Amino acid sequence: MRIDDLQVLITLSQHVSLHGAANALGVTQSALSKALARLEAAAGAPLFERSSQGIAITAMGRTVLKHARRITQAVHDLGTELGDERSAKAGLIRLASLPHLVPSLITPLLADFHVHRPMARFHIHPLLSPQLLIELDNGQVDLVIAAKPQADYPGLSHASLGLLDVCMVARSGHPRLARFLTLADLTQERWVLPDRSMYLRQWFEQQFLQAGLPLPPVAIESSQSQLAFAPLLRQSDLLGLLPSRILQQPEGQGLVTLPGAGMQVQYDLHLFWRTQGILSPVALEFRNALLARDTTARL
Repeated sequence: MRIDDLQVLITLSQHVSLHGAANALGVTQSALSKALARLEAAAGAPLFERSSQGIAITAMGRTVLKHARRITQAVHDLGTELGDERSAKAGLIRLASLPHLVPSLITPLLADFHVHRPMARFHIHPLLSPQLLIELDNGQVDLVIAAKPQADYPGLSHASLGLLDVCMVARSGHPRLARFLTLADLTQERWVLPDRSMYLRQWFEQQFLQAGLPLPPVAIESSQSQLAFAPLLRQSDLLGLLPSRILQQPEGQGLVTLPGAGMQVQYDLHLFWRTQGILSPVALEFRNALLARDTTARL
């Protein structure tokens, strides 16, 4: 039996005449009669009784009708689900993140995600913390990975992704590396540091001020990601700040962590989204994949 013929049967059961059913379906009465003939031939018995008063469904017709409704509903549900799947697979995810998380967190997750959603598209914005939540609040991105702010950000929801380790670093061949045991040993060294508006810069200065030490001289101050200066740190005696995980990746080769007290910090990394915003199916799935990660692992 054809699906469109089953729909004819359902429509016929709702009308008392072939003419009324044909009008409801938008087909000719001749076309409707041919569909009914095919159904009755397949069933091997009449499905409707015809009289001067119109048509009435038979017992056999009611049996076929029961299954016809189930079949047509199943076909409708299949079409709806496939449409959702196509939307999810081909959807666009706008993600903003701290730059150094792209190779360590986002790229491995994308590799796994694309196995299940090969048609998903991503637009990734590497941005620094002060800009990230502004982009999200303005509706320019769907999801943001950033350090948790000290105060709640109105209109945004968030959940922890785990702790991020950041450390003071130097090149492995630094001539004074063995002497860097305390913060006092670092006050005469020249540094590459984030802009003063950045959380890491505030933490850095706080370490020295709380110890009653002068702030070290700054050779380079930038609002760019500290990862951009890793090659400079490798090729000079300048000191800097980098996520500890970067030192295990190609970008951090040749650099080492300074092991003294107060030379490392951990902060809570969070995933943010707009509380009242509507995420596409694929963005929602990607958000859930991020949150399903092992949050006990260091980022």
